[in-house]
Amino acid sequence: MRFRLTVRARLAFTYGALVTLAGAVMIAVVYLLVGVMSSFAFASPSVAATEAEGYATSAMPTESEAAAREARTPAELDAGIIATRGATAGIVVASRDDIQQLILVIAAVVLAALAAGGGWLGWWLAGRMLRPLQMVNDAAHRAAAGELDHRIELDGPRDELKDLADTFDHMLVELERSFQAQRRFAANASHELRTPLATTRAVLDVALSAAPAESRATLLRLRETNERSIRTVEALLDLAEIEGAALASVPVELDVIGAEVLRDIADEADSAEVVVERRLEPARVEGDPVLLRQLIVNLVQNAIRHGSRPGFMRLSTLQESDGGLAVRVENGGDQIDPELLEALREPFTRGAGRAGVAGRGLGLSIVGGIADRHGAALRLEARPGGGLIATVRFPPGNRTA
Repeated sequence: MRFRLTVRARLAFTYGALVTLAGAVMIAVVYLLVGVMSSFAFASPSVAATEAEGYATSAMPTESEAAAREARTPAELDAGIIATRGATAGIVVASRDDIQQLILVIAAVVLAALAAGGGWLGWWLAGRMLRPLQMVNDAAHRAAAGELDHRIELDGPRDELKDLADTFDHMLVELERSFQAQRRFAANASHELRTPLATTRAVLDVALSAAPAESRATLLRLRETNERSIRTVEALLDLAEIEGAALASVPVELDVIGAEVLRDIADEADSAEVVVERRLEPARVEGDPVLLRQLIVNLVQNAIRHGSRPGFMRLSTLQESDGGLAVRVENGGDQIDPELLEALREPFTRGAGRAGVAGRGLGLSIVGGIADRHGAALRLEARPGGGLIATVRFPPGNRTA
């Protein structure tokens, strides 16, 4: 295992090195600029002005001018500076303040260049150091969407970031194993229960055909209970298949499917004294047509079976302003506590409790599973006048998982 400093130590050393390098570059640049500048000679302000004009017109001083410059007194030298370099005129300044201002300007220019270069270098280094965190973030988003088979598999020496990535990979392995075990259990239990329940149904049908009148009511009640158990088992199988099966991805017209579903459940709605309303706008998504049909069927049946009688049920397909699509079903009924809405997504949960209510308590769980597999979201709202509004929203550019 190769040794690597901790991220904290690496960041500290990096920032310290950058500051030191910036100071060194500043000193070197100022030193070099002063070194390549013309040599300095002190002169009175008037002489400085005269010689500055002379340098502008003459490239070579005479012997008398050179001797005069060498014979200057200290007072004259302290009065100002003339920068010369051989026969070439340099920079003319009038006082030491001018030198300070000149160095300050040079330092400011160098500092601006260092700030720009240091900012870019810091951004690049931070991106390289934090790249593993971005990989962990991407893996977390994929796991939230149900892709538990993805692994980060970060290479390199061991440090805090590698430990984090390895821990996240281990968590994904355990989550995937747990979900797979749960799905296998639901599927296996459902398969094991289907055969005895079917046998019980056959026995009850035979008993009903020859039962006397006084025992017929009891047998009918037993058969109804058995049918409810069969529907529950089938729903569990559906839920397990939805979570584990591969999906088709073809264009699906939700408004067309909605119209077909309403036509198929017309008799059930009439017997429940539910008035069916429709607002079907063209709505096309990419997905599995069988599962999307099941989604709409479950939403519609849930609204009919758990709404008020007499009552109403409205199915809508909508195109939203941001380009997304929505399937919305609302019905009348009792006022629902908003705090209990999320519980309706859970298996075997009904709005008015489990006893005496038609259905299996799995309809909205299946809807949520289908929505998740298509990158959509199920939202439940309490209707102001009583009842429930269930909306499945497909985002713009939806894609199947």
